[in-house]
Amino acid sequence: MRRVLACLVAVVVLLTLSAEAAFSLTTQRTWKASLPSSGANGTAVLRAYSDGTGSLSLSLKNLNPYRTYTLQIRAGRCSSLGTVLASPFPAPTSSTGTIATKRTLFSTSMSKVWSVARTGSIAFRIISGTSIRCGNLNFQKATRIRIPSLDIDLPIIRGSGYPKCRVALYLPALWQPREPGVTFIYAHARTGMFLPLLSRSKINNGASLIGMTVKVYTSDSKLVTYKIDRVRRHVTSAQNAAGIHSERLWLQTSEGPNYTYPKLIVEAHRVSTTSTTYSIAHPTPHPISC
Repeated sequence: MRRVLACLVAVVVLLTLSAEAAFSLTTQRTWKASLPSSGANGTAVLRAYSDGTGSLSLSLKNLNPYRTYTLQIRAGRCSSLGTVLASPFPAPTSSTGTIATKRTLFSTSMSKVWSVARTGSIAFRIISGTSIRCGNLNFQKATRIRIPSLDIDLPIIRGSGYPKCRVALYLPALWQPREPGVTFIYAHARTGMFLPLLSRSKINNGASLIGMTVKVYTSDSKLVTYKIDRVRRHVTSAQNAAGIHSERLWLQTSEGPNYTYPKLIVEAHRVSTTSTTYSIAHPTPHPISC
């Protein structure tokens, strides 16, 4: 009988572990806000999960005691707020004016958040009568790219419109380093930019690029190191990047003098993440039209 019970317990444990594994969630993106920018009233953390839901974690202080605050996630910045995207259940303050709680955001609300956050800005605001606090919700972004073997070293800015020169750009509709999807960084095939990638790709289909180290720095002062594992020439569409849910780095440059020419895409996988200094991770970009 004991052996039977032991077997049953083992089966239950295995089933429980399997269920937990099957329903484990991946954090797709984390936004953080200080209220206000000085953080005098604490912080808010918004997380988006792989099942379409989200969560809002609050650690707030120096508010009016025994008050109930309305919670809002809004389009735009605190200086120019747009529509309300989500209104989690209100939160009461303690006798000392603090809020320490977590709210679940269902997929309908997160869908509205993503519709703006993919390419725009979002903010978090709390309201109780005349007591109003606001903080801009920000996430970590790629800020610098280095490929030491090719003498490539460029600041990275948000992509918008025709690409600038003297910088690389990230595609805001996709993902950032350490997020579950494609980080898409692109630059012109010009001297001092991504020209060495194009030049190497023309020799034996870019065989010398395989295994090369790519260093991407992020706004939270991290160094994310990648290894190149694939070179794709004459690419006419990169739409499949949106359907990839594993972490990848794609570097793109043009194979011709304008947008009508095919593209070169160099792919890489992450091998490590380490801390670095703010100054190293935040070079000052000087983009120019070209």
